[in-house]
Amino acid sequence: MTRKPFIILSAILCLSILSLYLSSSLFAEENESVDKGKSLKEEKKKDEEVRKKDIFHPHEEIIVTATATRKFVKDCSASVSVVRDEDLRATPATNAMNILNFLPGLFVQKTGDFGRADLEIRGIGGNGRRINILVDGRPEKMGLFACAVTHAFPLDNVERIEVVRGPSSTLYGSEALGGVVNIITHKPQKSLETEFFASYGSFDTRQLNLRQGGKVKKFGFYLTLDERKSDGHLPNSDYHGRAFTGKILYELSENLELSFQGKYFHGKKYESGPINLPLNDFWNDYERGAFDLTLNRSSEKRDLFLKLYRDFGHHEFSDGWHSRDFVQGGIFRYTSRWMANNEFSVGGDFRQLGGKSYNFPRGEWKKSEAALFLQDEHVLKERLILSAGFRVNNDSVYGLEWCPYSGLVLRIDDKTNLRASLSKGFRSPQLNELYIFPSSNPELNPERVWSYEAGIQRQLGRRVNLGATFYRLEGRNLIELASNPVPPPKFKFFNVGKFTFKGMEMNLEAFLSPRFSLLAFFTYLDPGTRTKGRPGQKWDFSLRFKNERLFASLQGQYVRDYYAEDFSKFELPSFFLLNSRIEYEIFSHLYFFTEIQNILDEDYRIYVEMPGVAAGIYPMPGRSFNLGVRVRL
Repeated sequence: MTRKPFIILSAILCLSILSLYLSSSLFAEENESVDKGKSLKEEKKKDEEVRKKDIFHPHEEIIVTATATRKFVKDCSASVSVVRDEDLRATPATNAMNILNFLPGLFVQKTGDFGRADLEIRGIGGNGRRINILVDGRPEKMGLFACAVTHAFPLDNVERIEVVRGPSSTLYGSEALGGVVNIITHKPQKSLETEFFASYGSFDTRQLNLRQGGKVKKFGFYLTLDERKSDGHLPNSDYHGRAFTGKILYELSENLELSFQGKYFHGKKYESGPINLPLNDFWNDYERGAFDLTLNRSSEKRDLFLKLYRDFGHHEFSDGWHSRDFVQGGIFRYTSRWMANNEFSVGGDFRQLGGKSYNFPRGEWKKSEAALFLQDEHVLKERLILSAGFRVNNDSVYGLEWCPYSGLVLRIDDKTNLRASLSKGFRSPQLNELYIFPSSNPELNPERVWSYEAGIQRQLGRRVNLGATFYRLEGRNLIELASNPVPPPKFKFFNVGKFTFKGMEMNLEAFLSPRFSLLAFFTYLDPGTRTKGRPGQKWDFSLRFKNERLFASLQGQYVRDYYAEDFSKFELPSFFLLNSRIEYEIFSHLYFFTEIQNILDEDYRIYVEMPGVAAGIYPMPGRSFNLGVRVRL
């Protein structure tokens, strides 16, 4: 399929919205989704009033990730999932990546409950290299490989998680090929906040979490300590991880806030190896740290966002790998709402990636990227939301890359929304592919993918919400190891990969009564010949009950059409998982909880794409239990 018509369509939409921007004074309609005539505090108050009046969907979320500005989910042309506080309570999970496994379009490759949890969105992941993972908007990447150390995200200070499914490179640049995960951390609201969490479970699993924070006038802080230790469900699968986080906030004025936050994580994970190649004394030792300084200004007519950050790490593996790395940079964004029904954003970002290896191959490497982007959104007749954006990215190795986006949301009536989008994603070749190993190739170009997507959301009655999304992804220039025509080495990185993925996602949210609710998702993925590790069908549901003292959830997942090889070869058995979590308030501020994972003791396996000999099929834990207490003041 030629891309020329779609490129022309994207250009026309961008120019159309720009013309709307210049002539928007002709339109007097007010934008329902964002009240631009209120201060930030009044806007938040209105948001709460909207939620209270929305009997059908009282938890309608206002997100920041899809457009980098505050929007209702229903007003976004992109596909968005939100993990709320109630979802965190309902899902037994050991880190922020594992908890995403029950969302539509997402699947986690893991070796067990602890350790690696590599996320794929619509079949695109690559060990976190093709998904942009953020913490409060700060990119979290390893400098030499541009992958995410996924078990370095414990649920120690997580308030919510926002996921954008589909390419998002216009706003978030390289690595947002498959989508974006933004982990939003807790912000203290009371003068003093204390929370203590401790649990013990199967496989001698121990978890401890302490959180302390507060807000006094203009000053706020939040500190956490998290420690997790387990023998693992297999021999030689021990895990021990420890994390510290800290956040300091200061309100310079009513609409201007300065914040500083940092984290440190140290985790060592033993891997037992895949079924066909058991490993002994094979381990990875990760130290990861990060800090950022953020200035955020929100007012009636304009927003200003500035973030400076640095990620760093120290890695030692049992196979002899020993390295240090860093990613540092800045993000700037300015948003204007000075004309009715219009929101225009312009910004830029810069980052430098680098690191050194102390063993073979010994050396030190660096590269950098810089980009400018713009985005515009306009509302017509309170029914049609048009949006478009464009990014120009410059890489110090390969040069320029452009990236457009266009989308629309059409409100058919008060109960029905239609949406559509066209977007491009890309991933820059990274240092390990360019320089480090004998298989590297400095002539590599970016990986690219085009996404075509349409969706519908419909309210049925007063208590049910039903939605469906259809998409097509066309990727090319994937960086893969291929036979080298001029050896040595025998294999080398080349831009040879292509794929076409087609899929559908459906969601159902039903409030059966004031105490019972049901969430259900269906995911269908046709990955063509690239079936390895990508389930064709995934069904997820969560049934929940809550009253003044009790919160209980029953969560299920069914996976089928699952293969350990491409071309639909080596089919893995379908599996059905059933998990539960019950939390009861014994006394004021004191909670007891119990978790049972894999209630049916299902014997199931997951294919994990890991570097070297560790790649393969891993058996998952059988039935396991976890008991704990939580104190919240």
